[in-house]
Amino acid sequence: MQNMFKNVHSKRFLLTYLGLVALLLLFFLMLSEDPSPVESSTENESMLTLFEPPMEIPQLLGYDMDHQVFTNDTFAGKWSFIFFHSADCIDCEAILKVLSNLKAGLANRAVQVVLVESSTQHAEALFSVSQSYNLDAEVVTIAESDSDKKALLAFFTRSRAYQAQDLEHAVFLVNPKGMLTARFQAPFTSVLMRQSFIHIRSEYARQS
Repeated sequence: MQNMFKNVHSKRFLLTYLGLVALLLLFFLMLSEDPSPVESSTENESMLTLFEPPMEIPQLLGYDMDHQVFTNDTFAGKWSFIFFHSADCIDCEAILKVLSNLKAGLANRAVQVVLVESSTQHAEALFSVSQSYNLDAEVVTIAESDSDKKALLAFFTRSRAYQAQDLEHAVFLVNPKGMLTARFQAPFTSVLMRQSFIHIRSEYARQS
């Protein structure tokens, strides 16, 4: 009888021991496996994309509403938010409102908003709309040849730093050295843009 109890206890102990060993082995195998990659937001889905290092913008030639020449030199010494407007853009007015709130919130003469158009006729309409939103912006008409204009737009829509980009839903940030620093992808708010910009500006000042 005692031997039988001993055998039963021995079998229970052995089964318990083997079960614990199996659980520990399974736990060890789970820890040792490479974790599945977390799907991160793609560049087109994220609100902010930083370009490190910043990229040199191709030569830009345009005219503002006062018929003054606008070139890359106009970016020097200022932070510039650039938006490429199009006449058939559905969300353009919403983006102009965001930029107006952003500019008012920053209230800094060292920050400028540049609205780029492809034709003088559209630029005049854009200027009127921007004024209705109290947006103090430079409205610029590109005055380059068709090939140069395509090259400039291609830089902002496709470059080594990111995949194809829809200009109608993006605002680009250029630093005081005239280098492309960041892209804001809609949907965004003026508050988010302002917070990101303040951080970017602080980092720029620290590294300069």
